[in-house]
Amino acid sequence: MRPGTRIARLQRGFGIVEMMVAAVVGMLAVAAITAVFWSSEGQKRTITGAADASENGLIALATMERDLRMAGLGLMEIGCTVVNGFNANAGTTLTFAPAPATITRDVPSAGSDTVEVIYSAAAFANLPTQLASPMGAAGDPLQLMNGQGFAQGHVILLSEGSKPCSLVQASADATKVGMYWNVVHNPGAAFPFNNPPAASFPPSGYATGAIVVNMGTMARRQYFVDSGRLMQQDMNQAVGAGPPVNPMPVADGIIAIRAEYGRDTDGDGYINVFDATAPTSVRDVIAVKLAVVARSGQMEKTAVSPATLTLWSGGTVQNGGAITLDATAQQYRYKVYQTTIPLRNVIWGDN
Repeated sequence: MRPGTRIARLQRGFGIVEMMVAAVVGMLAVAAITAVFWSSEGQKRTITGAADASENGLIALATMERDLRMAGLGLMEIGCTVVNGFNANAGTTLTFAPAPATITRDVPSAGSDTVEVIYSAAAFANLPTQLASPMGAAGDPLQLMNGQGFAQGHVILLSEGSKPCSLVQASADATKVGMYWNVVHNPGAAFPFNNPPAASFPPSGYATGAIVVNMGTMARRQYFVDSGRLMQQDMNQAVGAGPPVNPMPVADGIIAIRAEYGRDTDGDGYINVFDATAPTSVRDVIAVKLAVVARSGQMEKTAVSPATLTLWSGGTVQNGGAITLDATAQQYRYKVYQTTIPLRNVIWGDN
């Protein structure tokens, strides 16, 4: 064989068949790598989504639990069943029950509740004082047996027997004059609770010895779910007021909250029943059972959740302890957090 012929053969390269085989092998390798990549990406999104749901659920539960543990501070010595007042910030008269916690079932939508919490934010709220002289009208002077801790801007609750309670707001720090303390409650933009309409104040006013509670900034908040977010609404402010905007989001990915009263029906200090029945007395409720349902943001290709989510032991759709999921909702993963929160101010107030 001549040398030139051998060199020419070595320089011919790959044939068309060899190129096609190589291309097919390459495409198969790319397809395999892509499949592995997308599979790992899907798993990562699922894991990340589950982690986000867990985090959001814990944030929602911790926020509500913190407020519920404070519920009722300052309210245990009053005798009224309704509080009347005025709030210029909200541009309306106020009428609400002075219950530490109020549960409204299936509001704002079916399958989720609204929980309202009320408590004093003052340092000495658990030590109410009394009127040292009668207060005949909303604008009359406020003279107290003890005015320590009553500071400018604090909301003050007045209670006498079964009369409706009333609210005024200190426009200056309390000052001691002789044996008693004077609290000024003049109207003004900075003091929206002052000068309530005559209809919101008892016709006979409040007599000497009426109970006076320093509510501080008076925490009165509602928690509810709207558009997949847990919302917190400051009931002392108008909707849309801010900053921060009212109501404000607390946690994303929350689809429902459920709550029940833990009621002591025989006065022995122990819970006899959990239900959503409105209590006849604020002292009946010594705990709140709370469930928070968080959902992952990752929608799976097939159903990964059951048709019914049980929120607590013995819970059913009929008794409010479970929620149903349609076919689309079952393609998401859920995390349910449940706890029972003692209302310590109610418990301690009975001792």
